Amino acid sequence: LDVSMDTWSYFHTCLASIWLHRFYIYSAVALGISLWIVIQFTTTKTKKKVTEPGEKSSGNPTSSRGTEDKLVNGCATPQAKEVYVAGVKIFYGSQTGTAKRFAKALAEAVTSLNLPVEVINMGDCDPDDCLAEETTSRNVCVFLVATYTDGQPPESAAWFCKWLEEAASDFRVGKTYLKGLRYAVFGLGNSVYVDHYNTVGRRVDRWLWVLGASRVMTRAEGDCNVARSRHGSIEGDFEAWKAKFLTRLQALCRGEKKPCSGKCKKGKCKSPGKQSRESSDHEHGASEHENTEAEELFETSSEEEADAEEAGGTNAVIDVEDLGNIMGHMKKAKVLLSLSSTEAAMLNPLGHPLVWFMSQLLQVNISSLLFCALFSGYKLIGSHSGVKLCRWTKSMLRGRGGCYKHTFYGIQSHCCMEATPSLACANKCVFCWRHHTNPVGTEWRWKMDQPELILQEAIENHQNMIKQFRGVSGVKADRFEEALTVKHCALSLVGEPIMYPQINRFVRLLHQHSISSFLVTNAQFPEEIRSLEPVTQLYVSVDASTRESLRRIDRPLFKDFWQRFLDSLKALAEK
Repeated sequence: LDVSMDTWSYFHTCLASIWLHRFYIYSAVALGISLWIVIQFTTTKTKKKVTEPGEKSSGNPTSSRGTEDKLVNGCATPQAKEVYVAGVKIFYGSQTGTAKRFAKALAEAVTSLNLPVEVINMGDCDPDDCLAEETTSRNVCVFLVATYTDGQPPESAAWFCKWLEEAASDFRVGKTYLKGLRYAVFGLGNSVYVDHYNTVGRRVDRWLWVLGASRVMTRAEGDCNVARSRHGSIEGDFEAWKAKFLTRLQALCRGEKKPCSGKCKKGKCKSPGKQSRESSDHEHGASEHENTEAEELFETSSEEEADAEEAGGTNAVIDVEDLGNIMGHMKKAKVLLSLSSTEAAMLNPLGHPLVWFMSQLLQVNISSLLFCALFSGYKLIGSHSGVKLCRWTKSMLRGRGGCYKHTFYGIQSHCCMEATPSLACANKCVFCWRHHTNPVGTEWRWKMDQPELILQEAIENHQNMIKQFRGVSGVKADRFEEALTVKHCALSLVGEPIMYPQINRFVRLLHQHSISSFLVTNAQFPEEIRSLEPVTQLYVSVDASTRESLRRIDRPLFKDFWQRFLDSLKALAEK
């Protein structure tokens, strides 16, 4: 009992002492917390100074050592927390080996910055895949491409450049398709050939920009003509550009932001203290040129560069009898292009609100749509369908021959209506006779019109086009009268008819009106083929025999296009 009392007395004394000196204890705890906060704040600030690129050294030896550990030759090492440049990919297109030699030299210089680098021959890569990957890879892509005979790319780069050109001019491809890709272009050419000097380099630069990629520096041009070369030779031009590029690359590795607003006019920075010169785009025969200089890291061409984009010519095959309509429509098309959406819709010679169709559904430029509607003889129906008078229909109206369906199956071509319930297609075939004027997609994305509306307007538009042949020299009266009654419908006009969600209802309507059906599909929708109700004839296009050739010829949008192709053939066999 005495021991317990002594222990209690001891604890009582300690507690009483703590209570009496509680003010000092509170003060000590508060001081400790304050010191901890100050230490944490100071440490965090020091770390920021070490890791943030572009900051001056604080003079602290520890901070300096940290900065040196993070940066080597101006580029972030793999230990850095955030990687601004993951690596460099150098694409080259060469005819004589000069661009290839420059690519290897640039690769050695980039390697000295402790950055991974890859040299790629444009002829050995698929641009559809390799460029799309670079939008999220944090790599910087360099394009070294020569201009060969008559302003054409080297043979090894022909397909690469063709893909870029078609993607940039195809309104179905989004203008942000390559957004996130950072690039620089160095063109190789000879100013002796004035009309084609560095044409390929300029076009590659422009096509990449149109597709949403970002320049890390202004395009540069090397000149084989020593009399005009700014540095005495094309090698000198390349060395000067290479030094500038490596400086830009180091700045990018440090994570430096663009110094200007990004609204530079044709690469000419308007920010204070920033001046540059952009080589003039004289693809139409300008004789003077100059190599480019720029100080900004990122450059964006202005809207006027987009306006200067070459209007892609078309080599469409047009029937002679259509020339009269074409000449009459050319002035009307120009008027439509200068009018507002409402006025254009009111004055549209086709009696169809093309502008509304464009802005609401396809979001394409009006000139491409007008070409599709006016110059190719299409009659648009609703929001996603169309009808056109086939050249064999016109031929048989005159008593001439019909198409192969007449030869094989006895179908009278002058009684055949060529139409489609879906203008969209999942392929971009190189042989497409529609010149890629239709929209593209892998799924249904449009406001759906009812089958009854499509059939009614298709027949009315078809009959109206037939009536235009009344009294035309050479047209047989009996065939003219027969042609006003549609007996066959070829769903092969353009696009992928089987994409239309109500295709079965539409086919049933055709049969109810005693109209036989002929449906063409590009073998990319096997499930739709399986669920398709009986048609008079189902036609599956087999455009190639191997996976690689199908990819190059049909250029399908689906990544699993080959399996879809095989499954479509299996589905056809089950019918």
